[in-house]
Amino acid sequence: MSGSVSDAAGFVRAAARRDIDAAVPLGVVLPDGRRVCLVRDGETVYAVADRCPHRDFAISGGDVVAPCVLECPWHGAHFDVRTGAVLSGPCTDDLVTYAVQIAGGDVLVGPRRA
Repeated sequence: MSGSVSDAAGFVRAAARRDIDAAVPLGVVLPDGRRVCLVRDGETVYAVADRCPHRDFAISGGDVVAPCVLECPWHGAHFDVRTGAVLSGPCTDDLVTYAVQIAGGDVLVGPRRA
């Protein structure tokens, strides 16, 4: 797969799995313009919107401070990348999360999770 591969379920290629270092967020722009932050924990990859709901800054510049916990680089809010839940403020709104599939060596991001 390469470029803007998409399937009927709305999944598009976001990155090669090998390009996502463990516990290091990776910001990508999908072919449809969505900005997504990918976080790998072991063999699992999570996708969240690459914007902190507190001030609309890119969250991909942050750090993974505990397994599956992403810290916003701007104001220190913590989020659970598995669910998008805000764990500590100043932010009070959860991150948007997206469905993820792994196909071969590619990470595919799909629709927004409910």
